Amino acid sequence: MRKSLALSNWKMAMTVAQSQAFVREFLAAAGALVHLVDVVICPPYTGLYPVAQAIAGTGLMLGAQDVSAAADPAHTGEVSAGLLADVGCQWVMLGHWELRRHHGDSDETVNRKLHRLLAAGLRPLLLVGEASEDRGRALLALQAQLFTILNGCTAEQVAQMVFVYEPEWTIGVAEPAPAFHVDMGCRFIRGWLAAWYGPAVGQAVRVIYGGSVALEYAPDLLTIPDLDGLGATRKGRDPAVFAELVRLIAQAKGVERKA
Repeated sequence: MRKSLALSNWKMAMTVAQSQAFVREFLAAAGALVHLVDVVICPPYTGLYPVAQAIAGTGLMLGAQDVSAAADPAHTGEVSAGLLADVGCQWVMLGHWELRRHHGDSDETVNRKLHRLLAAGLRPLLLVGEASEDRGRALLALQAQLFTILNGCTAEQVAQMVFVYEPEWTIGVAEPAPAFHVDMGCRFIRGWLAAWYGPAVGQAVRVIYGGSVALEYAPDLLTIPDLDGLGATRKGRDPAVFAELVRLIAQAKGVERKA
């Protein structure tokens, strides 16, 4: 049985003091749920070390929002996979649309970053989803993304990944994608992985949804059979709201009663 996952991407928000306060308040609100749902917090780079110290021994997991595609250290302003591992990261987000649009990341760039972090023993949170202009051909766009991003990966590596379905047109808007669209995307991702890497990989891999997630829409989204959790940004920076989101995930996936 796949363990559910909740992701919080803080983007460029949260000072060190705010980050430490978030951890204290979230743990108080979430209680035993942090052991039933995998919870990954992705602070800005300045918050990685203090958050790593604050979550030590709690069950929360640390993630970074990006990684350099370069192997050598002569890249000003970038952060390598080795440095992220050293600071305590277990996960790294790759392929966010903001990095694609504003920093020129292509599927090929994401693939290079993916292999850097795998070599460092880190696990990827792969953000995939159609561009705004591809909304009418979402599945074709997803297929092209997956084919290029996963080039050179083994079935064993893919089985340990988390895929975050986040179409570009769902970022920073009032509502998430409709549940039927999320269902279509998640089913396609799982089915494509099963076809390319084997049914066992298709069953093992976790697929979550991100993109304007809010509490009022979560129960509907969490009825989707191929969905294993949710990712939040604005709502993921409020410890009480994020704790409630984790509770909804646990409840929908049948693990809350164990808390």
